[in-house]
Amino acid sequence: MDFEIVTLGESLVGGLTVPLVGREVAARDLDLVNFTWDRYLSREKDAQRVAAYVGQNDHAVAVLGYELTALDELDTGDVLTRIPAGRYAKFVVSDKPYDLLRTAWAKVAKAEAAGTITRSHSAEIERYTGPASVEVFVSLD
Repeated sequence: MDFEIVTLGESLVGGLTVPLVGREVAARDLDLVNFTWDRYLSREKDAQRVAAYVGQNDHAVAVLGYELTALDELDTGDVLTRIPAGRYAKFVVSDKPYDLLRTAWAKVAKAEAAGTITRSHSAEIERYTGPASVEVFVSLD
């Protein structure tokens, strides 16, 4: 098994937002997501980088930025989203920096295809824990 089941408390993510065409990042979303990350990274904010994908009916919204512990930590002009508490499958990847997310999401797809997880698509989180490591959390039914 390439993942573990964890229970997360509610968390807050602030940053720049991108509407997605579906419930997951699709090929046609990638350019806008990459552009938005470039805009965020140009700030040189001293915080761990986090992406949150929050489901809204038949599509999702991405918030690309940082986690907060209090509302007063939200930078002026940024969007705030709440990640619900619940059960998540946690995937950890440490590899070549350019392969991290592709590898992590391939593991998610493999676990879902094998029936070992059933995603709820209510929230997903990507936490960049170092230059060559990422944690991906996917919400479960």
